[in-house]
Amino acid sequence: MSLVLLMLILSQPLASALNDTIIIKEWWYLGPFSIGPREGITGLDFDFSDENFQPDTTARYPSFLVSEGFVKWKKIKTDDARVSIEYEDLLWDTIKNYYGVAGLLCAGIVYGEFESSERVRGLVNAREVGSFILNGRTYPGDIYGDGYIQTPVILNKGKNKVILRPSGYGENTFSFKIFTNPEPVIIVKDITLPDFIKGDNYSGYIGIPIMNTTEDIIENIRIEVTGDNILRAEKRISRLEPFSLIKVPLSLIGQVANTDSVLIRIFVMYNSIVTCDSCWIKVRNSNEPYVKTFISRIDNSCQYYAVLPPKDYNADSTYALIMSCHGAGVEAINQVKSYSQKDWAYVVAPTNRRRFGFDWQDWGRLDFLEVLEDVQKNFKIDPHRIYLTGHSMGGHGVWHIGLSHPDLFAALAPSAGWTSFPLYIPWFLQRSEIFAEPEQIKYRDMVLREDITPVFLENALNLPIYILHGGADDNVPPIQGRMMAQYLKELGYDFVYNEVGGKGHWWDIDSTPGVDCVDLKEMMDFLKSKKRNPYPQKILFKTTDIAHSDKAYWIRIDELEDIYQDGMVEAMVDTNYEIREFFGKNRPLFFYYKIETRNIKKFSVFMRITGRKPDYLIFEINGNRVGKLRFKGQETVCFHKDGELFKIINLPKRDNKKTRDLHGPIKQAYFSPFILVYGTIGDSVDTENNLHQARLQSYTWWIRANGYTEIIPDTEVTEEHMGKFNLILFGNSQTNAIIKKINNKLPINFKQIGLNEDYIAIKKKNLKQKDLCLIEIYPNPLNPEKFVLLYSATTKKAQSYLGLFSPIYSGSGLPDFIIWNRSATRYGWGGIVSAGFFDKHWQIERNLMYLED
Repeated sequence: MSLVLLMLILSQPLASALNDTIIIKEWWYLGPFSIGPREGITGLDFDFSDENFQPDTTARYPSFLVSEGFVKWKKIKTDDARVSIEYEDLLWDTIKNYYGVAGLLCAGIVYGEFESSERVRGLVNAREVGSFILNGRTYPGDIYGDGYIQTPVILNKGKNKVILRPSGYGENTFSFKIFTNPEPVIIVKDITLPDFIKGDNYSGYIGIPIMNTTEDIIENIRIEVTGDNILRAEKRISRLEPFSLIKVPLSLIGQVANTDSVLIRIFVMYNSIVTCDSCWIKVRNSNEPYVKTFISRIDNSCQYYAVLPPKDYNADSTYALIMSCHGAGVEAINQVKSYSQKDWAYVVAPTNRRRFGFDWQDWGRLDFLEVLEDVQKNFKIDPHRIYLTGHSMGGHGVWHIGLSHPDLFAALAPSAGWTSFPLYIPWFLQRSEIFAEPEQIKYRDMVLREDITPVFLENALNLPIYILHGGADDNVPPIQGRMMAQYLKELGYDFVYNEVGGKGHWWDIDSTPGVDCVDLKEMMDFLKSKKRNPYPQKILFKTTDIAHSDKAYWIRIDELEDIYQDGMVEAMVDTNYEIREFFGKNRPLFFYYKIETRNIKKFSVFMRITGRKPDYLIFEINGNRVGKLRFKGQETVCFHKDGELFKIINLPKRDNKKTRDLHGPIKQAYFSPFILVYGTIGDSVDTENNLHQARLQSYTWWIRANGYTEIIPDTEVTEEHMGKFNLILFGNSQTNAIIKKINNKLPINFKQIGLNEDYIAIKKKNLKQKDLCLIEIYPNPLNPEKFVLLYSATTKKAQSYLGLFSPIYSGSGLPDFIIWNRSATRYGWGGIVSAGFFDKHWQIERNLMYLED
C-alpha cells in the first residue's frame, strides 16, 4: 500500500454508526388477492404513483379467495420489522384441493406511514418483497431475503408513505426497516470471491459492488484491492449516478501461502475521500471443493462456478466432466459438496447467475455454456465424456439445456426435475390467460415455446437419459419425471426411469459419501458407461428460435421459413453408399445424405471425415436429389430453399436479415454487453424519471443476474459505446437525444403532437391512444451490428406503469415489441395495444403482429 493512501485512510474520521433505524409499527393491509404465477397482477387499479394515496378504510374490494368475495383494509400493529399477515377464515385446504398449489399464490397490499424530522438520506432493507413504493416512487426490494440488498432513498421532511405488495402461498410475510444517514459510498456485502489453492499461483477475478447513496453524481472513482502476497489491482469508474450501484470486476494475481485464508483489503477513493472494507478469501487444499471466478462475455461481470476435483488427481490424465445444475436457493459450492469425489471425473456446478437466478433458462443457460467453455479451456476434459445432471430447478435445467444443445453431452441425468412452468405450477390463474384475446397472447407464447421441454424431446435421439425421482416428492411431484419417461418411451429412445419409493425431494439412502438424490451410484454408473458420438448416422433436431438453439451434431439450421414456428430437420447419412453403375476394384466411395425438413429455409451440413475420404457427396432433400458433389475437402455444405426445392449455395453471409446474433426477441439485447442510457433533453421531471427507470433496471440486473452494467446520460454516448454495447434507452424522442436521432429510422417511432406528448406510430400509422408505453428492440441505426432497446412512455402519466413488463426474468415472453396502456395493470396481456415480431428484414409485417382495431 502506498504511503499517500495510508495517510488518506488515517486522515478519515472513523465510520460512525447509522444515526437511526426506522421501523413502522402500524400497517394497514388489504387482501389476499389471487395472482397468477410469474405475473403478480391483482386486478386493482390503484395509482400508487400518486403521493397523496391514502387507504379508503370504508371501501370493499373484490377478492374471490374470501367469503362473500370482498375484503377491506385492516390494521396490524407490531414492534418488529418482520411482519406476517395470516388471512383469517380462509379455506386454504379447499382451494388447494380444487386448484392445486397455484390456487394458494396470493398477494396483499400493505400501507404504512412514518415521520421524519428532516429531509434525509436512507437505506431501505425490504425483505421478501420484489419492490416497494416510497412517496410515489418504485424501488427494488430484497425479494429472496438475503439481507445484502439495501436500496438508497430520500426521506421527505414530515410524513412519508410506504406501499408494499408481499406475496406467497397462503400467507404474506415481509420485513421493512430504514437506516438513515448512511455513508456516501458503501461497499455492499455481496462480493463475488474466488477460493485460492494452497501453494499455487493465483490469477482470477473478484466482483465488488459499490453504491452511491447520495443525490450527486460521483466522478473519477478509483477502486483498489490489496492483500498478503497479492499484487495491487485497481479499476477506475468515470461516474456513478445518484442512488445507483455498480458491481465492478477486478483481476487478482498473487502467490498463495500455506494458510487457511487471505485477507483482502478494498479501498474506494473519490474527492480525497476513502471508503474501505475487507474480506477473507478461503484457501483450499488441492483436493477440496473450491470456487473459481471468470469474466462473463454477457456483461463483463465477475461470475463464479464451483469445482470438485477428481479423487487422486493426476495432471497427466484426461477426465470426464459432470456438469451439475443446482436447485432453487442452492449455492453452487454447496451443490458440488453433495457429491463424492470421482476418480474418473470432475464435478462442476455453474451458478445460474444467482442461487435462484433464471431457472437455467435465458441467462442461466448462457451462464452454463460459458462455464462449460471455461472448464474445457482450463482442465483436461474428454469432450466425449461430458455429462449433464442437476436437481429440482437444476433438473429442469437438465431438460432445458440438454434438449437445446444435445450434441454437447454424452448423457443426461435429471433428478426431481420439473418440465416447464405451465406444467409445474400452472398459469391458468394469470389474468393474461383469462382476459387476453388469443391473437394478443400468442406472441408471448411463441417466445415461450422454447421453454416447453417436452416439445423438444425428439432432440434426444442420440442422448441417453437417466431420470431419478423420489416417489413421495411433494415439491416436484414424480408426475413430472413420469411424464417425460412416458414421452421418451413413445419415441422409443434410450432412457432409465428410477422412482425411489418413499423418498421426498431431498434424500439420502445411507451414510456413504455423496447425497443419493444427486449422487446415486446407479445413476453415476449409467453416466460413466456412456460416451458421446459426435457424428451419429441419424439426427432429429427441432428448434423454434435459431438465436436460442440452431445446431445439433452435423446439422445447423440457418433460417426458418416462418420465424418462431417449429422448424425440424431429420437427417441420415450412409457413409458406405454404393452406386450400381460403378464396378471393379476402384469403385468410388459415396456419402449419401437423406434429409427431411419442416419449416426450414436454410441449413448447413458439416463434414467430419475420420476414415477414408469420400469421392462424392450425394444429397436427397425432401425426396428430391439435390446434386452430386465431388468431395474437395470442404467442411460445410449449405442449402437454400428456392420455391419448393433446395439448392446448394455458398456459406450464408450476413445481410440485413435476422441472424443468430441479431435476431431478437427483446431479451436478446441483454445477451451481450449493454449500457443503460437515460434521456436528459426533456424537463427535469423527465430526466429524473428516465434516470430512475435506468436505476431500477440496473438494480434488477445486479439482484437477479449478479450483473455489471453502467448508467450514462444520452449526452455522453460515444461512437466507442455504440461499437461495444447494445444501448438500452430510457425516454422518447422528446426526452432522449439518442432516440431523437434515430427516431425516423425505427419501424415503430414517435410523432410529436404537443409539448411532452407523443403518438406512437407503426409504419406511419399513428396510434391515437394517449398514455402508451413501448418496449422495442431493433438493430442500432448508428451501428447495425448492435441493438437499441427502447423503454418509452408517450406521457408523464404513462411513465408510472412503464415498468409493468420486464424481460429480465425467465418466463417473461416479450417479443420484438410490445405497446400497452394502463389497462394492462389490471388485465396483463389483455391490455396490450400492439405486440409482435419484425420480419426477417427487421420490418413491420402485419401477419407477425397484433394491432388493436
